[in-house]
Amino acid sequence: MQFKRRCLALAATLLIVPLAHAEAYPSKPVRLIAPAPAGGGTDFLARQYAMRWSQHTGQTVVVENVSGANGNIGASQVARATADGYTLLASYVGTQAINPSLYKAMPYNPEQDLIAIGNLATYPFVIAVNSSVPVHSLTELVDYARAHPDKMSFGSAGVGSGGHLVGELFNTRHHTKLTHVPYKGSAPMIQDLVGGQIQVIFDTLSTAGPFIKSGKIRALALTADERAPGYPDIPTVKELGEPDMVIQGWYGLFAPKGTPAPVLDALSASLKMVLASKDYQQIVVSAGYTPATYGDRDAYGKFVHAETQRWGELVKTSGATAN
Repeated sequence: MQFKRRCLALAATLLIVPLAHAEAYPSKPVRLIAPAPAGGGTDFLARQYAMRWSQHTGQTVVVENVSGANGNIGASQVARATADGYTLLASYVGTQAINPSLYKAMPYNPEQDLIAIGNLATYPFVIAVNSSVPVHSLTELVDYARAHPDKMSFGSAGVGSGGHLVGELFNTRHHTKLTHVPYKGSAPMIQDLVGGQIQVIFDTLSTAGPFIKSGKIRALALTADERAPGYPDIPTVKELGEPDMVIQGWYGLFAPKGTPAPVLDALSASLKMVLASKDYQQIVVSAGYTPATYGDRDAYGKFVHAETQRWGELVKTSGATAN
């Protein structure tokens, strides 16, 4: 009888230990990889999330920038990491939905090697022109581009970037021939737009917003279904009668495949808490993004899958390749 009681006590202990471990998460510093250089949108949102999660748990969350290969290097590190919740990925549409079609060989499989936790923020692309271009609406841009084939160019932050693919969508949708000019990032691109070396961009409000507000470039439309809070005068493509042009970029939180369910639940709860905070919402909006509303992991996984299909079609149409 005494032996039986000891066995029951041991079994109870073995059941309690995993539960206690799950409840304690995180019990040590968490490494949050942002697969992009410091100062960009991925880095910004990763740090906003990390700061608030750390304040909530009292545990250190270290954001580490691991850039290279359009984010593939950093994302692949997380995909190969121990699935215990202490190495996570704060990433963007490029690494999860664009790169699988852009690269002939990927060092990881975004949908098979990573678990989607939820969205951090979304953003539309703003269609903007150099102030000297004689157009003041999306319709006028289409007409002007058709009247000047091969004489107008649009810039992007690089081959296969969101801005490049949205520009190709514009060309396909309107039967125009804007010539693509890739840059090594948004900063030199926007400077050339201001200077008149290129005529059009399809980029983020976080990049183009200050130049729009200063009048150095002219915004024509947002590829969104709702107007941006900080830019109420810019119409959306949906209200202009072009719902097929509605397309957004996004940033999300991911964990390695095999991460225990209690840890995933804790991460979901932390993200839900961060997204609901007013200060997070305010700072995200002020930076030109739209704060996300948390749903659940399954819904977000389906969203990422659908986005992978859509962006993959745009890559195919553009003929872009990174290999």
